[in-house]
Amino acid sequence: MKNLQNNLNIQEIQKNLKYKHNIEIFDSIYSTNKYLKSKINEKNYGTIVISNEQTNGYGKSNREFLSNKDIGIYMSILINPNCLIEESLKITILTSVAILSAIKSVCNLDVKLKWVNDIILNDLKVGGILCESQINLNTNLIDNMIVGIGINVKEFEFPPSLKNIATSIENNTNFKISRNELISEIINFFDLYFIEKTNYIDLYKENSYVLGRDIKVIQNDRQFFAKAIDIDNNGSLIVQEQEKIIKLISSDISIR
Repeated sequence: MKNLQNNLNIQEIQKNLKYKHNIEIFDSIYSTNKYLKSKINEKNYGTIVISNEQTNGYGKSNREFLSNKDIGIYMSILINPNCLIEESLKITILTSVAILSAIKSVCNLDVKLKWVNDIILNDLKVGGILCESQINLNTNLIDNMIVGIGINVKEFEFPPSLKNIATSIENNTNFKISRNELISEIINFFDLYFIEKTNYIDLYKENSYVLGRDIKVIQNDRQFFAKAIDIDNNGSLIVQEQEKIIKLISSDISIR
């Protein structure tokens, strides 16, 4: 019988990993991304920081990310993608597919991927990704990237302001989920796509929440309606606005 203790445990996580990672676990921290940023020159690539709670969790555009104690996975991975900034979206896409693959493996649930950084379960957000980078101005390559992952795991009554927006894994299944097991699988699938370079773009497209749908695009101070038609190999979303084909790199989108 599996040990489904809820406490985060380094040994439980590491024993199932294919590749060795330095893992740090906190009971509470302001933000795993901010912590890694503050220690970036002291940490090796592959270092993973996990916390049971974040007091200042945040996502895209500095939006607050609910990070209550004992209910979620809040983790950050330090990597060296050694890629151009226009290629950096690939890491968010890759991470999305790693989370999708892990949830399928551990929870037997099918999630969808809303471009570019949202994980969707039964039309509600169950998780998100925030990648933050440092660019080498001499080479124009990204030297350091922190991949932040937040997933709502345990059964939880969301506040009214989030009830129609967010959900958790256990709110959608009768099974109790081991956070340690799910973290191990996320790391293993991340390594499969990042280190071993297994193809992930096709999986992303197959499980896209937006392809083929009409969307609203918010791009700086411009808003327009379009149809999502493809995702290219760098992770950009290709949309059609009337007769015009547009490549999106960092816009906000919503389903019409």
